[in-house]
Amino acid sequence: MVDFRRMIPVLAVIAFLLGSAVTASAQVPALSCTTAGGVNTPMRAEGLTELAGDFIVTCTGGTSTPLGLPVPTVNIQVFLNTSITSRLMTSSGVPTASEALLLLDDPLPASQFGCAVTPTCPAVGTGSGAAAIAYGGGTVGTVGNTRNVYQGLQTASNAVTFLGIPIDPPGTSGQRIIRITNIRGNANALGVSAANQAPVSVFETITATPFNFLPVSGLATQAVGSVQRGLAFTVSGSTTFQQCVSRASSAGSFTTLRYQELFATAFKKRNLATAPSAPLALVNQNNLTGFIQGTFNTESGFINTSLTLPSPTAPNGRFVGEADWGTRVRAVFNNIPAGVSIFVDRVFDSASGTVSELDGDIAVMTASETAPFTAVPGVSGTPGGGASVQLTLVNNSATAVWEFLTTDPTSLVRADFRVWATYTANPGSNSPALGTATVNGSYAPISTATNATNNTIPRFADTSTPQNIFTVVPCVTNLLFPFVTTAAGFDTGIAISSTSTDPWGTSAQSGTCTLNYYGLAFTGNVTSPVITSGTTHARLASGDLTGVTGGWTGYMIAVCRFQYAHGFAFISDIGARNLAMGYLALVIPDPPRTANPFPFSTTGSGEQLGF
Repeated sequence: MVDFRRMIPVLAVIAFLLGSAVTASAQVPALSCTTAGGVNTPMRAEGLTELAGDFIVTCTGGTSTPLGLPVPTVNIQVFLNTSITSRLMTSSGVPTASEALLLLDDPLPASQFGCAVTPTCPAVGTGSGAAAIAYGGGTVGTVGNTRNVYQGLQTASNAVTFLGIPIDPPGTSGQRIIRITNIRGNANALGVSAANQAPVSVFETITATPFNFLPVSGLATQAVGSVQRGLAFTVSGSTTFQQCVSRASSAGSFTTLRYQELFATAFKKRNLATAPSAPLALVNQNNLTGFIQGTFNTESGFINTSLTLPSPTAPNGRFVGEADWGTRVRAVFNNIPAGVSIFVDRVFDSASGTVSELDGDIAVMTASETAPFTAVPGVSGTPGGGASVQLTLVNNSATAVWEFLTTDPTSLVRADFRVWATYTANPGSNSPALGTATVNGSYAPISTATNATNNTIPRFADTSTPQNIFTVVPCVTNLLFPFVTTAAGFDTGIAISSTSTDPWGTSAQSGTCTLNYYGLAFTGNVTSPVITSGTTHARLASGDLTGVTGGWTGYMIAVCRFQYAHGFAFISDIGARNLAMGYLALVIPDPPRTANPFPFSTTGSGEQLGF
């Protein structure tokens, strides 16, 4: 009895402690998670592989997993309202490993430990839920060695899944942060095209299975991107070249290609280490301290080359998150007339025109649209003092591609590239050929791969339209016949000679003449047959004006598509029995005609008579 009475205080203490424990346990809030987009980052409407802002889930409360017991796992799936185009890191497999990553608790670079097991890395609790205690790179499944970087799987065209993610409730020790990064999307599919069109949002949605292990409250969908046009391409004007006037390499550029950045981060270099002196350099981009996706302002996303993952590199050797190149722009020249050579600037430098790594934006020509950067060297003697590069023509087309090796995310850049054309005039051989050349300007490379592949990154849709840059026109001779008649029993004989065949070895030229009649009774034109050099073509005006009743009186301008044409008119009554007269046609200077029809000038084609 005495012994029992002595136990009463002990039992009371035990009861008090148990009650306190129950009360304390009851005061721990249940696990609760909220979402937030890292940043609603600008995305180029032309882009097929645009980096979205990071998707962040923050969890608090819950009861931490006891020491040594398995941490509950959850499968997390994210969706975009467009195709996910993050690089596939393998060439086969269903589902295929993606470059998309899930990170737990924003680990510092030295504390990032990748899960190299598919589909999951087992984790055990520490009893506290504190991140600094839980994560490590030692033996998987032992205390303190939970992995904190997981590779996603592409499970649908717009979905990536992360399997077996251990979510240890943080309890009262802080919070659990889930960050999903390296999600790329097909921004072009959302249809922003007009310059003044409002941006369209890219939305990311998260789901979890089982839901009670990751109870996301509030909005499970966040805006992670704002799609807007990134590029405006213009040319400074279109020029007319005369076939009979040569253009030497010393001639100035005739137009300028302008690539206008429409928001300050539309042009990006490949990696933080990229520079004109080190175009292929690569450093890790994995410091998450104060990190918001987009602050790197590079085409590459999150990179940690030391991570052990199921598929850390793609078939082409690129690491998870690594882009193949920086922003590239291209010019595609089409319909270049045979005989014309095209040159373009090799380098754009926003500051001084020379390559300096302290400048804001530098773009340098690269040898291929779809290969790693290879600088195209300048050649002395080319236009622009050796600053230009001659383009190789294939079927009258040529392409120039420039890559940005330095970019300034705080300025809007207008990258200008000059264009030159050279040729030796030989109209007798129809060289250069007649025609109008065009150019298309766009991002590069252009691709039709609009879903996730192990293809190159970045890549773009072709949203360009052709713009005229120059036209080669024939050198003509304009002949004025000031009086022509078929009235009152008269007719006019017209003779036109092609006189380029001569004792001085002039280039022989042939072509047709368009006879333009102007008068009250009739205005119209007819075309002659080809008048071969060294021959004369003769015709009657009445034969051209058969539809005019009662005869016709007026003047005629013959536009001959060759130089050194001369004309003669002979007017007489029918049969030249009573009255007849003849005159030489006047040579009109090349249009536009001026107040002085015969200026003292050595320019123009044909001859200028009447001095």
